[in-house]
Amino acid sequence: MKTLRNSALIFATKPSAITPQIEEFLKDRKAYFETTNNVQKALDFITTDSPCLVIFDTPTDDPKALDLCKKLKKLKEESRFNIYFLIDNNSNLEEQLDWFKNGVDEFGTRDTNSILICQRIRNILAKYEDNLIDVIPQKGIVIDSDRYLVYKNGKEIFLPRKEFELLQLLNSRPTKVFTRDEIFRHVWGNRSIVGDRTIDVHVRKIREKIGSNHIVTVKGVGYKFIG
Repeated sequence: MKTLRNSALIFATKPSAITPQIEEFLKDRKAYFETTNNVQKALDFITTDSPCLVIFDTPTDDPKALDLCKKLKKLKEESRFNIYFLIDNNSNLEEQLDWFKNGVDEFGTRDTNSILICQRIRNILAKYEDNLIDVIPQKGIVIDSDRYLVYKNGKEIFLPRKEFELLQLLNSRPTKVFTRDEIFRHVWGNRSIVGDRTIDVHVRKIREKIGSNHIVTVKGVGYKFIG
């Protein structure tokens, strides 16, 4: 069984007014998402990113949506994501039953208040919460402060605590030059308990792990992070 990610696909061939609000909601939750009306792009996203939720914002008689849903039904055998279909109020019971047979897990109506729809999406995502992994951008340095993890180009890099805290400090205000006194104060708290070369040694070790181009030495002042 695949590990699902904190991400979602929105398949919208004729997007309603609710789609932009769902996108904003997902952004606020820091969930990665993709919106498309292309079946192949949708399938590529699902196989690559393993989202936990697929949202359909299409007419119930849309052949592209039906084609995608049938293909997703097969994919759900190894990746149990949720399919949430937004329908019009005039959709009949027979149509909904057909979509259920083709893999849809539940329906919402486009005319429902957007707050209620987003709350339902929140509840769906919450069901997967304990088993999700975050989507890590594939380029650059990403610092996960909650879990003391660093990623470079999507790959996890181990840093000892002080190296992590030093990098975290520099990253907190990119391009700001942190003086040596500021770094000592924030990372070590008491300059007297470490040597004068401590910062330089830690910076060198960090550079060896994440690359030398991310931390810049400002001679006579300190260091800055440039991402």
